[in-house]
Amino acid sequence: MVRTLVVLGLVGLLAACGKSQQAPAVRLQVFGDPLEIRAYQELINAYRAKNPAAKIELIPVGRQNDHMAKLATSFAAGDAPELFVLNFRRFGQFATKDVLEPLGPAMKARGLWNEHEFYPQPVEAFQYEGVQQCLPQNASSLVVYWNRRLFAQAKLEAPKPDWTMRDLLTAAFKLQAFSRTPEGKGVYGLGFDPTLIRLAPFIWSFRGELVNDLHRPTQITLDGSAPLGLSFVKSLIQRYRVVPPLAAYKAEHHESRFVRGGLGMLLDSRRLTPTLRAHPELDWDVAPFPRLGAPVSVLHADAYCMAKSTRNKTAATDFVAFALGDEGQAILARSGRIVPSRISVAQSPVFLDPTQPPASAQVFLDALPHLKRTPNIAEWHEIETKADVLLEEWFYESRPQAGEQEGAFAEIAFIVLLRDALQPVLDRSQKK
Repeated sequence: MVRTLVVLGLVGLLAACGKSQQAPAVRLQVFGDPLEIRAYQELINAYRAKNPAAKIELIPVGRQNDHMAKLATSFAAGDAPELFVLNFRRFGQFATKDVLEPLGPAMKARGLWNEHEFYPQPVEAFQYEGVQQCLPQNASSLVVYWNRRLFAQAKLEAPKPDWTMRDLLTAAFKLQAFSRTPEGKGVYGLGFDPTLIRLAPFIWSFRGELVNDLHRPTQITLDGSAPLGLSFVKSLIQRYRVVPPLAAYKAEHHESRFVRGGLGMLLDSRRLTPTLRAHPELDWDVAPFPRLGAPVSVLHADAYCMAKSTRNKTAATDFVAFALGDEGQAILARSGRIVPSRISVAQSPVFLDPTQPPASAQVFLDALPHLKRTPNIAEWHEIETKADVLLEEWFYESRPQAGEQEGAFAEIAFIVLLRDALQPVLDRSQKK
């Protein structure tokens, strides 16, 4: 009897030891709508199929702001997820706090990372002090989504690869004229959110700049011809009235208006594609951001990041290697969510699938050499948040009609206001 109890005790002890030695699950926290979350779950399922013993747990969050709040809370509580997805405009606040395990060096040491297999623009965006902190999963840009049916009804040709700001304005104006017919009643020409990330390409197109130094900004500049860029944007709603006014914008967001056929063109990144694919009755395509002089657009990129507190780093890096490999990138590419950061997948039929909209997916790849980005410093999210409030008020405010020259002078006063509001945030970053 005693011997039996001893044996049972040893068995229980060994079981307990074995249980305690089991590696914890790798948690991956992501944000997105249900279609995006489904793609990440498919990615995890494919990895588990190849690695049955792997334990990957998906933590989905609907909105990016909630995702960031949840990350901040989990880091403060000492329980950060092992892996999480970040936008480059928000990763600086984590990189500066030294809470990230640099994925580049960690994976390169194991032969799992070769930066030359990926587009350089998103790779560079996730470097901090010369170290590759996070590894990019996508390399999108701002493009123009356009409704084929509305273009045809307004007797408009499809946007050309080299179309200009004047072409955009002409198309929006004709769509607005079509909206005054019984057939086109309720249609607006163009929609976009008046935020800094959306307006930056307009400023750059007119040869203006947001800051004095991309990597170590000390001044909010909005210099050069930035007033002309803002004046053009303002004219779209103030002078030409091709953009939904404030009441219409608050009543129905641009995305749903475009889906139901009430908007001819919409500025957005690749993230809109899965939503539009879910509406097979909608006939749409994409066009590049129109140029003024040299072509330009703005980078949109997310990356996998690893918390420094991660105990099972090998398991985490194994998963990231799969996610950024041919199979993993293909899964997210087929969902429509990403422009793959891996060059071989982006240039393959997996992404350039002619049977899946948008037919002109090559537009995203052609934009890559012309992409500019905003700073990735810790304070940039706060700067954008403050700027977006002011930009929305400025965009929708009514003012007496003015010509282009007078409009540019009016925007100079607004730029002064914008600088005064944003510069203290940048100044605070220099004191740290």
